Amino acid sequence: MDTPADAHTAEPHTTADAHAAPQPPDAVLGTHDAAERDALTAAAAHLGLEIGTEILDGGSPARVHRARAADGTEVVVKVLAARPGAVDGHDLDSFRGKLRQLQHIRHRAPRLGARYLPVLHSAEGAGWAAYTTPHYPSQDLAACLRQGPGDTEAFLARHDAVATDLFLHGYGGDGGRLAAPGRHLADVHIGRFLRRLPVLQASLPEVGHAEELVVNGVPCRAPGPLLRHLLNTEGDLLDRLGPTRLGFPAHGDANIRNVLTATAGDAPGDFRIIDPRGSTEPWDPVYDLAKTLFSLTVWDPMLRLGIEAHRSAGGGSGRRAEYTVRFRHPVYPGYRAAAHRFLPHLQAGELPGALFADDPRWRDRLLLTHDLHVLAEAPCRLSDRKPKPNVDGRDSPPEELALGHYLLGTLLINDLVGQLTGRAEPDADRHLALVTGGPPPR
Repeated sequence: MDTPADAHTAEPHTTADAHAAPQPPDAVLGTHDAAERDALTAAAAHLGLEIGTEILDGGSPARVHRARAADGTEVVVKVLAARPGAVDGHDLDSFRGKLRQLQHIRHRAPRLGARYLPVLHSAEGAGWAAYTTPHYPSQDLAACLRQGPGDTEAFLARHDAVATDLFLHGYGGDGGRLAAPGRHLADVHIGRFLRRLPVLQASLPEVGHAEELVVNGVPCRAPGPLLRHLLNTEGDLLDRLGPTRLGFPAHGDANIRNVLTATAGDAPGDFRIIDPRGSTEPWDPVYDLAKTLFSLTVWDPMLRLGIEAHRSAGGGSGRRAEYTVRFRHPVYPGYRAAAHRFLPHLQAGELPGALFADDPRWRDRLLLTHDLHVLAEAPCRLSDRKPKPNVDGRDSPPEELALGHYLLGTLLINDLVGQLTGRAEPDADRHLALVTGGPPPR
């Protein structure tokens, strides 16, 4: 269904009255826990929805279903039930914050706001919240990279189109460009992982509490001790790497699944944006650029292809653990090519002059933030209990995905810290090859 012409400016609202609606059938809710079942049933009643098939192609802990409204309109409903131990960004407050951020974007950056898939209605109750959007026939931004050898040029062209609205007219618009506070990189980019680390340690204590790791034969310092050492001894380096300015909060979670490319309607190839971070505070655009790169190198490949991580027999004990880790299936060639071309393509475009004219170390910060995204996603995977079927139909358990992200992040952060504290400029191709398997032949 095409997006209604007036829906882009519609403000989300809370529906207080319950409407009669069929109860979600057990077949639809078979993998939902009791809290999720209750939340979806309550949301369906409040919003007058008949719940249909579930959409599992996402990385949020919310349950997402196609649904039909009382007037017959096909919509998508997204419901989140509170879960103890959910990390920031996957919790109920962040979910509710998405609506506030969307209102802020529409009000302060209307060109960008028109690119967001609109929220039609919202509702919330004790321990849950929900909202609906139009059903938008689409595929994710990187779908072209999974078709045969992958069309890297098409992906980069599509990303350029998104970047015009999201970065040039969003982050770089008049809605808010201000000097970054001191320690922003330490407090926000690095601090996010350190705040989430106890969640990982509680669920995976064997690896989470190890102080040394050997990953695919490479001796590594555990990320927690390594990053704390970096904060304590390399303050000047972090100050140089940090952003000089923050921009308008245009998104905050710009992974490739949060940009939908239209497959039907009057404008095939057009796009809509979904699921912002849930914050109206000024933000570092590098954070989102690194999120897109992370989608190509680790996050999306792991969710689609699965991951295998094994502790070596007799390999290490106590404070040291040895692991091998690899994707279950070969990484899409298009993803690998796009990941290695991403930074050079950005550097040759408009963004450096528009956003980073007084920010000479933005490229190094992007690599560091990319690695921190990999690490911070490990505890996030533990907050998302939805089924994660990969290409061969096998579900990837949350603990397996968390371990995979943590191990690959460990490998990356040790390599990059070594490069950043050395004498030479970081080699992005060499660094990313640790997880992509190497750049494609030129």
